[in-house]
Amino acid sequence: EKAKKRPFLAGDVVEFCEKQLGFKPTSYQEKLLRDTSRFVVARWSRQSGKSTSVGALILYQALTRPGSRILVLAPSLRQSRWIIGKVSSFLARLPSRLVAGRVLKTRVELVNGSVIEAFPNSPETVRGETAHMVFIDEWGYVPNDDELYDAIIYSLSTTNGRFLATSTPGSRDTLFYAMCTDDTKFPGVSRHHVTYRDALEPNGPLKGEILEQLRQQMGSQPWRWRREMEAEFTDDEDAWLPYDLIMKCVDESYEYLTDDDLV
Repeated sequence: EKAKKRPFLAGDVVEFCEKQLGFKPTSYQEKLLRDTSRFVVARWSRQSGKSTSVGALILYQALTRPGSRILVLAPSLRQSRWIIGKVSSFLARLPSRLVAGRVLKTRVELVNGSVIEAFPNSPETVRGETAHMVFIDEWGYVPNDDELYDAIIYSLSTTNGRFLATSTPGSRDTLFYAMCTDDTKFPGVSRHHVTYRDALEPNGPLKGEILEQLRQQMGSQPWRWRREMEAEFTDDEDAWLPYDLIMKCVDESYEYLTDDDLV
């Protein structure tokens, strides 16, 4: 009961990452971690450390603000669980007394009353929830994103909560594109753009030698490189199939099987 009334941490989020989670944030990771804006969108290059940053930020929120309810969504439940897994890996570095009960694939509960929970991409599932933070991964690839946004965004209305979305760019016909570019419809949104150049060693984890080979391999389809590594939105006419058509062909009720599932 005492734990539910006090934060477990009082220090700076970057200091928390360095001293307790065991990694030193890059300059662009630090910028995202320190951003206290109500609405934040981040379009980052592949493999630039996005999941690590978000996992640390979510855990920091849960530890510093007792009773926080944090909702994690993605195009599929499998992807939502990946973020919970990142949080769990960080929790393994901290005292076990902070955790209430077992750490599950879709839910982490702390003894201070904070809960981090993964949800499928289903407006019906999340409608009516109350949250202090909502995080959506690969926001640019969520089917029916407007329906999900309408269902989830009002969960923050009684808590003055935060909305955070990350993605590599996809179609321009998405809410992620609008939040990244439209100051009229989405005023006050804090935007973070990280390209592969920002994440090259020693400033990030990316290796220049293999990236140059990958760029050459995609030479006949430069839009793929711009989307994945420069984190730029590409026009549908550059692609063989429009992104919105591809997204309509995805059935989110199916889950990928892993090797463990087949044993």
